[in-house]
Amino acid sequence: MPIRISDQKLATLYANLERQRLTNPAVKIGDSQVLALLAEVGDRAGSSSSKVLQKLQAPGMTFQQKVELIKKGMSASEKTDLGTILDSGTVPLEASAKQLLEAVLDRNSPPPPAGDGSLKITGDQHAGITGTAKAGDAIEAINLTTAPGGRLHMDDTMVIGHADNFGKFSANALPDMQEGDLIRMRARHSDGSTGDWVTVKAHGLGASDSRNAVVALFRIGLTDAGGGKVNVANINESRQVSEPGATLQLTNQRTGEKTKVTVTETGGFPAGFSVNGKAGDVFAVAASDGKNNLTFATEVGRLTVPGGTPGTVDLVKDPALHKDELNPDGTPRFEKRRFTGPLFKDGASPMDVQQGQLGDCYFPSAMAALAQNNADAVQNMIKENGDGTYTVTWKEKDWATGQFKDVPIKIDGDLYVRSWGGPLYGASLGSDKGEKTMELWFPLIEKSYAQWKGSYNTIGSGGMSNDVFEAVLGRDGESQSVYPGNEDSVWRTLTKAIDDKQPVSAGTHGESESALYTNTGVYADHSYSVLGYEVKNGEKYVKLRNPWGESEPAGNGPNDGVFLLKLKDFNKLYQTLMYT
Repeated sequence: MPIRISDQKLATLYANLERQRLTNPAVKIGDSQVLALLAEVGDRAGSSSSKVLQKLQAPGMTFQQKVELIKKGMSASEKTDLGTILDSGTVPLEASAKQLLEAVLDRNSPPPPAGDGSLKITGDQHAGITGTAKAGDAIEAINLTTAPGGRLHMDDTMVIGHADNFGKFSANALPDMQEGDLIRMRARHSDGSTGDWVTVKAHGLGASDSRNAVVALFRIGLTDAGGGKVNVANINESRQVSEPGATLQLTNQRTGEKTKVTVTETGGFPAGFSVNGKAGDVFAVAASDGKNNLTFATEVGRLTVPGGTPGTVDLVKDPALHKDELNPDGTPRFEKRRFTGPLFKDGASPMDVQQGQLGDCYFPSAMAALAQNNADAVQNMIKENGDGTYTVTWKEKDWATGQFKDVPIKIDGDLYVRSWGGPLYGASLGSDKGEKTMELWFPLIEKSYAQWKGSYNTIGSGGMSNDVFEAVLGRDGESQSVYPGNEDSVWRTLTKAIDDKQPVSAGTHGESESALYTNTGVYADHSYSVLGYEVKNGEKYVKLRNPWGESEPAGNGPNDGVFLLKLKDFNKLYQTLMYT
């Protein structure tokens, strides 16, 4: 028989739980249900029940603070109703829910223990990720199975939930999580410190593990070591080649020899790993996560050891590689191929631009911003000469006269490539990286800038986007500091530049401030194009683009690097605004 509750809202909520229990006897009053009930009791504290519930669910609110908030708004009749629910209710209470209810009714239950702060995962992931941690902890997670396909470090996590005042959390599954994926998690405490990493293999999400280990073929570098050996390495050690524990098989297409290697806990290769082969050999790469592709019949792709065929004859001497891409004797670790694709396919667009291995983010972010607001300038600065060469015309300021003069830089279409064939440095975004088909305007303009400045090493050691704007447009570049408190000034500068069709870029704080970017989807020591601005429901937003063509704050639609950021968050995360 239903119990009698005098408060109408409380009675409605409880009756709904009773109806649920009629069809599902497993239904109990847990932490979330008891908070919803108590929020109706606390709504007499000068706030609506929804606002009270938000306060009760806020991370960091202590058990005792929660009790005091509820008691502050509780009437005598509501206290009686809660006593009825506790003593005579027809829906059982879980231990933690009962403990909170007893404390509200002054039944002298001690608060729950704070816990040791260690993260523990409970159950499967059918309804999300559940577990325990220290009360108020933020739960951070990354999918190690899918991360190799992007530019994610192994600690580029996102917050999936918070532990309540009882140390429990129930978080939604990661957006891309499937059965069998490796999910790496940790708890971040209120003081900013973190607990140990915990890795689980997701289960309860499907009938079987159908997603194989993802392989970042573009990160695998092959180098002829001489003596019949080819060194195999991750050319970007800060990011994964594949998921930890996956097995990669490299098959030499010349000899048929197969070599297997297990991916390390850091997502790379064991130190000193090599295979038998020589310059020019082609290796087929296959992978297995222990459940899929057990016979290694399905290839991920193929890699070529540089140096096996005579290189192209330079039409114009090329700029030297960055020092990180040179062998100890100063020779290139990568070979060149001649690209002959179209300069432009549909004009210059910011979405054409993709930063490569080179640490020159200021440059691709500047060129994407120029393509957004002054595409004609981009298209007019590069010309095809008809003999396999190109001329890119830059602008250089004569400081004696204050005037800009043209600086024509002649280059050919040779680009250094990775072992799988795609450009090592800047490229046109998208899957088409073919030598005869890739859109060439961005990688060739980047090459000409390196030629002008001396080498890829010179332009890959930091710079400012406003210097690039100046060198393209022949107008003085400007910059403005960004910090919390000068939002109005930044907004005026930004909107005026965008409205005037001027390029705008923004730089974040340096690596010393990396903690500021935890779980934001924005990166320290990085430059972004400013594509525009929006005002929605009175809130000001800045539209930004990551020159990687991917990696952005969660909840911004497709992972294309383009995202909206509230102005107040922009002023917190960015340090410099650059424009003309």
